[in-house]
Amino acid sequence: MASANRQQAVRNRWLMGLGLPLALITGWFVAQSLNQNPTGNQQTKVPKAKAQQALESEQRLERLALSHPRDWRWRLLLAQRKLQGGDRDGARRELITLQALWPNRPEVQNLQLLLDVGTKRQAAALKQTSDRFQQTPKGQRLLLGLRLADLQRLSGQDNAAMATYRLIATESPKSMQPLLALALLHRDKGQNQQSQQVLLSARNRLSGSEQDKQTLDQLAVRWQLDSFRNSEDSTAKRRASVLIPPTSPTKALAGTTPEP
Repeated sequence: MASANRQQAVRNRWLMGLGLPLALITGWFVAQSLNQNPTGNQQTKVPKAKAQQALESEQRLERLALSHPRDWRWRLLLAQRKLQGGDRDGARRELITLQALWPNRPEVQNLQLLLDVGTKRQAAALKQTSDRFQQTPKGQRLLLGLRLADLQRLSGQDNAAMATYRLIATESPKSMQPLLALALLHRDKGQNQQSQQVLLSARNRLSGSEQDKQTLDQLAVRWQLDSFRNSEDSTAKRRASVLIPPTSPTKALAGTTPEP
């Protein structure tokens, strides 16, 4: 379960785009505000409507990709849409075209690694990315470092991922991406204090935009509240287990006391 959660977290970040960290944060807030269960007749209508919308969206992307064969962005979006819909084979077919025409684009390489996750190629992808990272000059390997840290995390190497995030955060002092990823990793591990400290460091890198700072502040507050709730739930469960022992002492004694 933990491995699946790690894979989903990293997959979501890749699909939303590494170049938009604040859009990613905003996306989390939007997802929370829309997280309401439909009631009544909506329960049967919403899934069909969503499926139809997804199909129409994919068909539009296919038409755009065909009508703009030299524009990699439409085919990449189509591949991502197929992957989000669970069509990994379809996404791989789009990837073949992308690699033939734009093999050196970071977005195409990210898609390749994303499709390798959970397969036998994951270990090879990790080694290949690590070797490329070591060979790339410092200050020019931000996206490559994010990719490497993601793969390290997916492989259960959380400490190595943290070290990579810190390294590229130092090498790219104007980027918030590695700090946001590091803060999220600390949060997922239950290390709330470290997560808050990293979020503060990310906030200090923002220049000028009060709206972005407010968004980051809201995220920090939300994570803090989530941490308190989780702590209270854990405390309540421990108290319940103490107040209601699994075996009654009276019954236990009665079962072991010999007849006179």
